[in-house]
Amino acid sequence: MKNLKFRLACLTILAILIWAPVEGQGRLSYGFKAGLNSSTFSGPLEEEESYGGSTGFHIGIIFKYPLTDLFGLKGEFVYNQRGGEYTYNGPSFFFVQRETNPILVSGTRNMNINVSNNYLDFPLLAYGRFGRFELSTGINISLLVGSFGGGQLKFTGVNPQISEFTFNLDQHYISDKAGEATPIGGIDIKIANETIRLPSQIGGYYEFPEIDGNKYNFLDLSWLAGVSFYINEGLYLGLRGNFGLVDATKKSLDVTYKTFSNNVPMLQNDVDKQITYQLSLGFSF
Repeated sequence: MKNLKFRLACLTILAILIWAPVEGQGRLSYGFKAGLNSSTFSGPLEEEESYGGSTGFHIGIIFKYPLTDLFGLKGEFVYNQRGGEYTYNGPSFFFVQRETNPILVSGTRNMNINVSNNYLDFPLLAYGRFGRFELSTGINISLLVGSFGGGQLKFTGVNPQISEFTFNLDQHYISDKAGEATPIGGIDIKIANETIRLPSQIGGYYEFPEIDGNKYNFLDLSWLAGVSFYINEGLYLGLRGNFGLVDATKKSLDVTYKTFSNNVPMLQNDVDKQITYQLSLGFSF
């Protein structure tokens, strides 16, 4: 029922964004904006985990429909790059892949991933103009069109004992498959009397035996609040906060790196939201 209500809300907002330009052709004004983003994730973390910030950009077009001299509605169509940095450093496990069944190794994991999620945003806002300042607030529907991660994973095995090995992380969360890795290069490790060749670069789901969809959800919903300062009649500087309202990650792929059960990683029932601050330079005609 919650999913149905969310989808109906999405369709309603999209319909308003499409309808408003048609109905308001006499008073509708247009514009564009571009700028920089600073974003991160927010959600429950284990002691070994941390979130950090990342930078990105946005660019888009604006439709404004004044209701009075002071107040009006505003719709936008924006390409937006959000994400964050995820770090895990502590006790963990790793599934060493081989032709037969994988080998479960317990040890220490040091992992850092910079995530970049690219969205098409459809904000709908109400605004008030007070002299050179414009205040705005509203909601935003985002459609995920690209999702990537890059970084490094170091692991040292304790049981069984294995010397430290390192993976480069090249993750494409929309297109990667379970167990996928780059076959070129690699390192040999020895477990008991068996020598196993590991790749040097792995994808987003290398440690998963199977996957259902993508790590990050296709739809995201957020609340917006911002202020703009008009340098002249058309040119302005804007500062806006984009605060996630729903879980950005898919629960079936949101695992904990600390514990496992029946030789598979345990899932987390966490809600990880995205928070983004935007600095824009825009122009309204």
